[in-house]
Amino acid sequence: MTTEEMIKLNQEFMEVLRPLYLQLHTWAKYKLAEKYGQPVPKRIPAHWINNRWAQEWDGLVEAADLDPYFKKFSPEWIAQSSERFYTGIGFPALPKSFWEKSDLYPVPADGPRKKNTHASAWHLDLANDLRSLQSIESTAWWFNTNHHEFGHIYYFMAYSRPEVPPLLRDGANPAFHEGFGELTALASSQLPYLKSLGVLPADFQVDETEYLLAQALGTGVPFIYWASGVMAHWEADIYANNLPPSEWNKRWWHYVREFQGIEPPSERGEEYCDAATKTHINDTPAYYYTYAIAQIFKYQLNDYIAKNILHQPPQSCNYADNKEVGAFLRSIMEKGATEDWRKVLRDATGEDLSTRAMIEYYEPLLKWLVKENAGRQVGW
Repeated sequence: MTTEEMIKLNQEFMEVLRPLYLQLHTWAKYKLAEKYGQPVPKRIPAHWINNRWAQEWDGLVEAADLDPYFKKFSPEWIAQSSERFYTGIGFPALPKSFWEKSDLYPVPADGPRKKNTHASAWHLDLANDLRSLQSIESTAWWFNTNHHEFGHIYYFMAYSRPEVPPLLRDGANPAFHEGFGELTALASSQLPYLKSLGVLPADFQVDETEYLLAQALGTGVPFIYWASGVMAHWEADIYANNLPPSEWNKRWWHYVREFQGIEPPSERGEEYCDAATKTHINDTPAYYYTYAIAQIFKYQLNDYIAKNILHQPPQSCNYADNKEVGAFLRSIMEKGATEDWRKVLRDATGEDLSTRAMIEYYEPLLKWLVKENAGRQVGW
């Protein structure tokens, strides 16, 4: 895709999801203003959100906090649960070398070495040398993150076969890799799955709308305006349009204000380069749009699996131990990069890349938000 095509695609994501985002933004700024005892602002101050870049707005829905339920499980159990997710749906166990060579758990603060704690997955020889770098702790976030990274690992394994030449042992496009990670994380967050593992008690009850709200705020909707908006547009300006360095920080905050409805706590001058605080800018540039595409992709696959294989609601389904789900995923994963990604997606789901499934997933939430925000100033 050309720069123009990529930007246009990401613009379309934001345009279609904008009604939902504006309602979420409005709900969140009223919630945060109440929490901090401040007047309701037009844009949300960046330091009100507990993520440095406001890409995820976690922690605003107390009823959906599942961390207490993970405290009884060890980090090792969390890692092994992700392997069991895949073996349960028909994939092979991870090779012994994965467990021997990976670096999955935190190092002691007073230990002899430091490590990068940004979770990642690695396919070192395009064959059997699979590894992951993480710092798994007993939290819901690490449970979902570990499932995400194992989505990468199992994608590596699926296309590492004689029929796929080493140069094509990759995702159908980079977003497919992130998409399988995100799909696995989404599946791991479903309440029926957590009950089947014994993480949640069988009689656990949570308001379905509040849980959907927590999902939307976490790894769902605001992320699109960060990835498709700020990241994609700023990097296009830098790399494709040669924006002079004297304007980098100003342009960065212009996009944060315009796309996210977020503002800095105080003015930021050109002596700073706030964009470079982001890992994917300072060491993996011009990649983040793939995460935006992956978000759209994951809802499409989840929608297909829930409706056509499980016959369960997409917002509350359980992939565990369903071999048909595994066969469906493998049919996509094992192709690697041997076919055009558009064809792969169309063959698997019967539709092109579309926000349809994501919009339908959050449709009940949008109706609730419109009622909650009645009489409030929506947007900025």
